[in-house]
Amino acid sequence: MRPAKTWLNGWSGSVYLDLDVILAELKADDWLASAVEVERIDDPKTSVATGIELQYVMEDEWERDRVVRAHEAILDHEIELVPFSTDTLDAAAELRAQYDGLNVFDGVHLGSAQVLDEPIVSTDTLFPEIQEIEHIDPRDIE
Repeated sequence: MRPAKTWLNGWSGSVYLDLDVILAELKADDWLASAVEVERIDDPKTSVATGIELQYVMEDEWERDRVVRAHEAILDHEIELVPFSTDTLDAAAELRAQYDGLNVFDGVHLGSAQVLDEPIVSTDTLFPEIQEIEHIDPRDIE
C-alpha cells in the first residue's frame, strides 16, 4: 500500500477518479496531464463504466487494439476498477433526477462515488454543485 498523501484541501484517503483524471494519466498530450500524478493518490479507483467511457471517447484517436483493452491501461496504472451494482445505478438515477445537467456517465461516476462513500476527483465544473458527494479538483494534489 502507498504511503498516505495529503491534498491541499486536507483530504487523505481513498478516492474515486472521473474520466478526465484517467485521460490525464493515459494521454501524454492531455490538457490535464502535467497536473495529475495518480501515483500521488492513496487508493485510486474508478468504475468499470470508466473503461467503457474511455473506449467511447478514444475510439477515433487510439488504435482499435488499444481501445478494446482500455480497461487494462487503467489497471496498469494501479487504479482499481470497481464493479457496477444496483445500488450504484439507483444512486445515479436519484442524482440525475435531481440535477438536470448530469449525463449518463456523470450520474454513474457520482453514483459510484456516493455508494463507495468517497470523494470524486474531477475537473467537471458541475460536480462542486452536487452536495451529496465531496468533490476534489485533481489540480489540488500536493
